[in-house]
Amino acid sequence: MSLSQRTMAALLVLVLAAAMCAPAARAQLVMEDVKRRIDLTSFRAGFQTKLTVRNDGQTAAESVLLCFPNGLLDHAAVIETGDGGTKLKWAVALPPADAPAGVGCRAFQLAAPLGPGAKVSLQSEGLFTHVLQPKPAKIKQNEPQRVVYQDSAVLASPYAVEQQSTEIVLGTSNTASFTAVPPSKQSGSVVQYGPYQSTAPFALQPISVLYENSSPFAHVPELEREIEISHWGQVYFEERYTLRHAGAQVVGEWSRYDVMTKPAEFARAAIPGLSATLPPAAHSLYYRDAIGNISSSEARFGADQVSVQLQPRYPLFGGWLVKFLFGWSVPLQNCVTKMPTGRMAFVAPLGPAVHGLVVDQLTVRVVLPEGARGAQVEVGLPLEVPPEQGLKYTYLDVMGRPVVVLRISNYVDELNLPLKVEYTYSSLGLLQKPLLLVAVFGAIFAAAIALNRSGAALKGSPSSQAPRHRAPIRPISVSSSSHVAVASGGGAVQAPGVRRAAPATAARNMPVKPNKYIEEWGTRREHLETEYKWDNKTLITLAIWIGAVPYLIYQVTVGEFNRTDAVAQRPARAMLGSES
Repeated sequence: MSLSQRTMAALLVLVLAAAMCAPAARAQLVMEDVKRRIDLTSFRAGFQTKLTVRNDGQTAAESVLLCFPNGLLDHAAVIETGDGGTKLKWAVALPPADAPAGVGCRAFQLAAPLGPGAKVSLQSEGLFTHVLQPKPAKIKQNEPQRVVYQDSAVLASPYAVEQQSTEIVLGTSNTASFTAVPPSKQSGSVVQYGPYQSTAPFALQPISVLYENSSPFAHVPELEREIEISHWGQVYFEERYTLRHAGAQVVGEWSRYDVMTKPAEFARAAIPGLSATLPPAAHSLYYRDAIGNISSSEARFGADQVSVQLQPRYPLFGGWLVKFLFGWSVPLQNCVTKMPTGRMAFVAPLGPAVHGLVVDQLTVRVVLPEGARGAQVEVGLPLEVPPEQGLKYTYLDVMGRPVVVLRISNYVDELNLPLKVEYTYSSLGLLQKPLLLVAVFGAIFAAAIALNRSGAALKGSPSSQAPRHRAPIRPISVSSSSHVAVASGGGAVQAPGVRRAAPATAARNMPVKPNKYIEEWGTRREHLETEYKWDNKTLITLAIWIGAVPYLIYQVTVGEFNRTDAVAQRPARAMLGSES
């Protein structure tokens, strides 16, 4: 037998031994008492389970296996189990071989090994999404919305249970039907199952509850939250929502008049608005969609927080969908601090500002300033996908801004934990953009000066085709009694009756090359005071170069900023002279 064959045989023996020992390990634990409370008053299903576990075996137990039926574990947003205030660590565990189909399990490690004959009290809490299904799936505007919930009357336990009971809170007494598993009854808005005695492992009792649920089923298939850090003094937050009402689809005629006059009957399950909470230093709030700004919102600024009520253009009914943006700004010092190590630390909530949502896919992007490096992310929850790194280019960026991207699936409000991003950034990086502008404009001016000094001229210009020359100065002899006449046009000086002297040859022999532009400029400067006049032509020229040209350059610059903001789906900035 080769080495690989012996290795495979040894692994097979270990797997078979583990499979044979698993029932024995489960047989030593017994659940004395189990009390379950299931809250179905909202769009989510909340679980609270109190367990008393006893070890009847001969060896200590280090972990407890908790299982859920009907694929509930696939819809779990939060599952936490504690032992006297201590949160237990968990890991995904394969269901036992004798478990029914659809059962999922997690193994929770005890704070201390449970010795033979010892007991431990555990409390488990969980939130599950998309477990309430509308029935019927389509209703009219004035019909109530009913949903169905499916579970088991007893705990899907891999251990024997001596006594257990289940309590389902519906929030309404309008229950169409529920599965009876004696002893079971309904008391007002609560359906009770049990107590049941001596239940065998995985002895499931399927149940179904059909009841009226008028809660707003605010479902967000995709949400993007972008945070842009600028060390010039602000941190910009923007959230892009795709909101959908996941309740029963409204069909048939729809009346807005009935919604306004009889909302309790015609809009009982609609989503009239959303609530958001911002830090107290938040400012520059905006709320808009594809059409433009949505004015039906209200913000109340308090000492501890800013409360915002967002109302869409129309109430959302079952099957309806709306997309919108919500953004604000916070001063830099409220979010970013400098650590003793010299690194910068950014701290903000992980999740969105709007409450009461079930988000299938949450994407958080933290855009660091250009020049930042060594980014490290700390989140208080496990991530299915590790954080990603990228680049983003905005105004006057050369190397691009580092971007940290986090993706969270099945997000609820209880997962809104602090997000911390540490990075290294030098304050000299603030000089990058001003120095870049100085360098660009300096290069332009240097090129213009070099072009001017080289004596180059554009082809076809009037000055190059018909150059004007300054008349040379000639020496004259003037007697004391002679009168001097100055020609107004040529610039030559001649005394009456005096013969013009011969041109001087000294200037011709000097090693100097006359520049026609300098000669022309000298001539024009000599006659500027006599030729320049304040008339309509000069006033129009000044108005064009002092007023119209700068205004045109300013409008082109503002338009470029607005086009860039529109592409990035940001609100238009308040520029000098604008109404906002």
